[in-house]
Amino acid sequence: MSLDEQSFEALAHQTVAGREVCLRIGVDMGGSDVKFGVTNLDADLILLPELVKLPSLSQEGPQKSISQIIAGIEAVLAALGAAWTEVADVAVTVPCPCSSEGVILAATNLGTPETKHLWELPFGELLAETIHGKAGCAIPVFACNDANAAAQDDDFIRYGLNTDPRTSVFITTGTGLGGCVIANGTVFYGSGQAGELGHLKIAVPAAYANRFSADPNPECGCGGYQCVETRASLTGLIRRINWALSESGIALIREVLVSAGKQVNPEVVAKLQELYSVAPKRAAYEVRTFADTQQDPFCRWLLEDWAIMIGALFASISPVLHPNLFIIGGGLTEMSDEARAWFLEVVQRAYDTTNAQRCFESRRSSRIGASRRVASRIGTNGEGPCGKAPSARPSGNCEIVWSESADQGWRGAILMGMRAKKAR
Repeated sequence: MSLDEQSFEALAHQTVAGREVCLRIGVDMGGSDVKFGVTNLDADLILLPELVKLPSLSQEGPQKSISQIIAGIEAVLAALGAAWTEVADVAVTVPCPCSSEGVILAATNLGTPETKHLWELPFGELLAETIHGKAGCAIPVFACNDANAAAQDDDFIRYGLNTDPRTSVFITTGTGLGGCVIANGTVFYGSGQAGELGHLKIAVPAAYANRFSADPNPECGCGGYQCVETRASLTGLIRRINWALSESGIALIREVLVSAGKQVNPEVVAKLQELYSVAPKRAAYEVRTFADTQQDPFCRWLLEDWAIMIGALFASISPVLHPNLFIIGGGLTEMSDEARAWFLEVVQRAYDTTNAQRCFESRRSSRIGASRRVASRIGTNGEGPCGKAPSARPSGNCEIVWSESADQGWRGAILMGMRAKKAR
């Protein structure tokens, strides 16, 4: 649902600290850019059809990013014809660990090596102070981890605001491998940092030992070894391409592909070698593109690393949590339906190879091309169509699916802030 279907004047208002508020603003801050969205107080009505986007300037320190956030919020308010005093709260996602109260614990993925120390401060408090000075009133600010926010939004799309018994494990595929556990509609923090799934040390399944034999003990950016994100991430793919384009790498991959009746395309290899020599990250993106649009066997073999380790990760988690859903979000969701179906098949195969216990059997979702349902599926009070709450338990056992949330981590931050306030 968008603002076209309901006038701004008709939005429900509440009186908060002497102000009549009707808006919640979500901010999704990354290392490169920052995105802004806005909802009504129930978060089931997205008020702007397009996100406001600005450079985050995070490399220059928190003050620059805060200036960009203020500018973005003002652009949102101008587009709505609204005032600061009508904003109930501001929720911000950051690519950093955060507490359940919204305090940034460490600026692990913000700034540069030279400016990272500038982020060692209470960012949420500083942003709230700046907003107070700009708005002339105190507006609460809630900060949360970006993977948690993405998972919260996906849960909202599937189930609304209901808290029926359910558990899901959510991962985000990107530069690293983010993760989150959702229990009964709420992010599970444990004693603080539960859900950092990318840093689980997952053994390579025995059936795939040969393909990883040249890279048996990869080091993670966290300083540990064999974290799953060293293989299931863009960073891991960049390192992997360096080996794959070597003589020994090409020879091993060619042998595997020929045994399966496939061939290495020398033009694709040459293109990747050319790209990797000047822009390794760009070469990694091209691997995904060739694997998707051209179904290139060499590139699909490389992308299988991600799928195999995700399958092994899910299989290792299932005896502990036995969730209803394993959900894959992040950049890989942008692939075509055919490529997503292929990728899930590899994930499922690796899951089955790793976990032979029947009570934790999984199945790949048949809803590969499912539309990303947003507020049209969700009514007020967290209800589904016709006022009936969506079922919280999907069919199947530990079903593996793609995320249904499309670039709406900003709304997930709003939802997390709402739940945190309700829990207090």
